[in-house]
Amino acid sequence: MKSYIAFFDLDHTMLDTSSGRLFIKYAYRHGVISHRELLSGITISMMHRFGLLNSVEIFDKWALKFSGWPEIKMRDFTESFFSEVAVGHMRPSIVQEVNFHREKGALTVILSASMVYMCEPLRRHLSLDECLCTTLEVHNGLFTGKVNGKYCYGPEKLNRARAYCAAMGIPLDKCFYYADSPADLPVLEMVGTPVCVSPRYDLRRIAHRHNWRIIP
Repeated sequence: MKSYIAFFDLDHTMLDTSSGRLFIKYAYRHGVISHRELLSGITISMMHRFGLLNSVEIFDKWALKFSGWPEIKMRDFTESFFSEVAVGHMRPSIVQEVNFHREKGALTVILSASMVYMCEPLRRHLSLDECLCTTLEVHNGLFTGKVNGKYCYGPEKLNRARAYCAAMGIPLDKCFYYADSPADLPVLEMVGTPVCVSPRYDLRRIAHRHNWRIIP
């Protein structure tokens, strides 16, 4: 049995940037979105990063963009995206942390608001145990344009972490969570060992106040 769980956020944590921003540019280069959608997506991504937009509403709108797409098309497209783009943005310090926890006998888990199609290639690449992230509703192999369940963001991340810990028989206060944003505070405040990864200035202040570990 594994002794504890190390949870990892994806954007600006496991990756040194936003997977969504990279994906938008990649999708534009491959003719999936228009120039107008590219500019809109980049702007939205920046505003989201600084907490200026409602994240749930943003994701709901992007889910609609893929209504009618075959799920297999998204899987293939994001596999190519990962191998051509995202793999070059993995944060070396986090790769070291994943290896450290694996050697210590921990479960290693991605806990992210990003789509499973973004997270799963990275999970396999680093041989992590699980992904807890956002999924899209699929009917007869096609996306419906809706989120399946809840968007895995903010308090919902804590719900997912608690449920996973309960299933694994591991207390949340025995776990680690690596993250970069104040939106991750619901989990950071509840795990036994919060770790802030190149955090935004507002989270950095909180980390210093609580003597949480900070890594680049």
